[in-house]
Amino acid sequence: MTHTQQEKTLSDVCLPKALAEEYPELFTKPQLDWLIKTRHKNGLAETGAVLKISRKIYIHKTRFFEWFMEQKAA
Repeated sequence: MTHTQQEKTLSDVCLPKALAEEYPELFTKPQLDWLIKTRHKNGLAETGAVLKISRKIYIHKTRFFEWFMEQKAA
């Protein structure tokens, strides 16, 4: 992987708090925490959007938004 590819990939990863701050009209931190906590039930775990490294949670934004846009009201 080239340095440019690595930068692009890393720029797509953030903390849940940062995602809530970047998109306050869409998410609150507690909402994201709930989606992450229930990721094995809501299908988010299968997307690879949630990264857990050394007990810290990160969000892959592109994968998360792909999952988000596929959700439909019951």
